[in-house]
Amino acid sequence: MVKKIKLAVIGSPISHSRSPEIHQDFAYQAGIDIEFSKVELSKSNLDDWVHSFFLDGGKGLSITLPFKEDCLSLADEISDRAEITKAINVLFNNKGKILGDCTDGVGLVKDLTVNKKQSIKEKSILVLGAGGASRGILPSLLKEQPKSIVIANRTVEKAERIAKEFSSKASQTSKSSNLIASSLSFEALKDFEFDVVINATSVSTNPSQNLNLDESVFRNTSLALDLYYSQAFTPFMDLADRAKVPNVIDGWGMLVEQAAESFFLWTGFKPDTSELIAKHGE
Repeated sequence: MVKKIKLAVIGSPISHSRSPEIHQDFAYQAGIDIEFSKVELSKSNLDDWVHSFFLDGGKGLSITLPFKEDCLSLADEISDRAEITKAINVLFNNKGKILGDCTDGVGLVKDLTVNKKQSIKEKSILVLGAGGASRGILPSLLKEQPKSIVIANRTVEKAERIAKEFSSKASQTSKSSNLIASSLSFEALKDFEFDVVINATSVSTNPSQNLNLDESVFRNTSLALDLYYSQAFTPFMDLADRAKVPNVIDGWGMLVEQAAESFFLWTGFKPDTSELIAKHGE
């Protein structure tokens, strides 16, 4: 009898996660049997739980908020892209070594450019938030050669640190001198215009929180994306919709595409994502 491949997603909160059904769809395509759990953890029990998971035969973990930076130290080795992002969303057992990787950025770019037919080349981009979710997408966004990327955060010092770090990386890897990430406070956003606005904060996971964004931030925006995925519009998406942004989307497509990349790392099988992408909202 073939043993089930043991997989899981960890985060806090985690009850909303649809990763199990996505990976079950991929497993059906691949003709393999998996066990996929979703587990809510705290920072106090994260390390012990992850070590126990792999010692007990676990093959792969998806990592969501707020552990994308914390789990970096739990890997024996990390990929080149994880080395750049300093945040991971995947851990997996490869011949006894625990490897860490980041598939968020490639998932986001594939969803935008292939599924949604949205070019981000030469676009001015605003990323809200300076945590692990932002780190996971910035290198892939920079590779698409946008005109500029601005990072805004409630704590502007944190935005300044990540902007400085990724500006240095952009100047090393890109031919364009315009790919310089800069930082702003939320209050300063009213003085700028952006083609693309991305919400990479955790606010959409908690209804009691509010970004306190002014609608004017969307005055020249053609695309607003919330990395959080939801059957209903999030407050961020509602605000963008009221501002008449023509394309307002959530993170479902990114979730599916990054999951497909993760599934490939775990199993060697690259699933077809088209049906899952099309089913969102049904």
